[in-house]
Order: sequence, then C-alpha cells, then structure tokens
Amino acid sequence: MSIEIQRPPIRKVRPALRVAARPSLSRNLLVRSGGLVVTRPALRIAPTSPLAENLDFLPYPYVDYGRRLTPQGGVAMMYKDIDTRFRYTLRRLFLWSLATGAEGWYLRYHSPIHNLWIGLGCLLALAIINWLIVQRPVEVYRDVEVRPDCLIIEGDVFWLRHMENGWPSFRRDDEGNQILCGIYGTRFVEYLTARRFDDFDRAAEVFAAHLQQAMRQLWTGLP
Repeated sequence: MSIEIQRPPIRKVRPALRVAARPSLSRNLLVRSGGLVVTRPALRIAPTSPLAENLDFLPYPYVDYGRRLTPQGGVAMMYKDIDTRFRYTLRRLFLWSLATGAEGWYLRYHSPIHNLWIGLGCLLALAIINWLIVQRPVEVYRDVEVRPDCLIIEGDVFWLRHMENGWPSFRRDDEGNQILCGIYGTRFVEYLTARRFDDFDRAAEVFAAHLQQAMRQLWTGLP
C-alpha cells in the first residue's frame, strides 16, 4: 500500500528593487590642489544618510587661519598673532594706574569701611584684579602674500632678487613659535613670528608649511 504525499506548489518571488538616491553635486566648494585653492564639484551627501547626521558635529579644523589666491597670481595667508609693541605696555600701565587710583580714592573717602588694614587689603585685591584685566594680550590678524617676484608682509615688500643667499626659512624658539628669518641684501632679517597660543595650537606649523610650499611653487615652479 503506497501513500501519496502532496507537496505545496513552488511560488517564485521576485525581490523588490530599492532605488537608492544618488548624491547630488555642488559646484560651490573650494578645495586645495597642490597647495592652491581651486574649484571643483563637491559631493553632497543625502540628508537621510547616517554620515550626513554626523557632519554637523565635525569641527572646522582651520581656527583663526586661512589662505586664498590673489588676482596678482600670488597666495595670501592670514593668521592670528599678538601685538607686542611698547605702546600697548604703556597703555596697560596707564589704565591700571587710573583704575587703581580711582578705587583707592573711593575707599579712602567714601567707603563705609574705616579700618585701615581692611581698606589696604581691599585696595591690593582690586589692584591685582585690574592688572589681570589690563595684561590680556592684544590679538591681531596679520596677512602675508607670496607673489612670483616678492614676499609681502603687512604691506612691506621684500623682493626675491635681493634674497641672493637663500630664501627665508622658519626657526622654532623655545616656546614653540615659528620665526621666519633669513638674509635680505646684506642684513639678517627676522621677517615675522607666528606665535602659539596654547599647547594644542598648531597654526604656526601649518602656516609655516603652507608658506614654504607657496614659495617653492611660485619661485621655482615645482609642485
């Protein structure tokens, strides 16, 4: 006696095709090619992509620093520096003396505290606070431009034909600052100083690398 077993019919299922959105192109992004800033289409990530959600949290890496091409065929760079001119030291002393003197006059003639030692202690504390306020460094932005025939630093022009003994080069001091120096004509010149603001600041090193790369490209034609 044989038993027949019926098998269910086989149904062929075609998987549904999922159409992925293609990334769009944006032509407004400036990228650097060979050290120079050029324009090329940029890849724009779809808003639904997980990577697009994390792009808003990525910090901008070039803090207080930038570079661009100039209409004269050069490369201009900008970096943040500290103005150490002597007139700012005199201004600090004047503001500190003015503020401390006014506070001392108030403590002497209008303060409800009549104890001499307490008044002197308050005046000393105010003098320290005033000095901490006025001694804050004066931050400025300096611009440097490298052209095919010269180097322009804050409006001062240094011609390439007068750098007969070699191009300017960077030297690092004990504080981690980058000093651009070299022989110009018959004199040894310190052209500029790129200062470091904290232990994690590497803008001086980046600026030094970009400036040397621009000099090599514009003055020799090498990439």
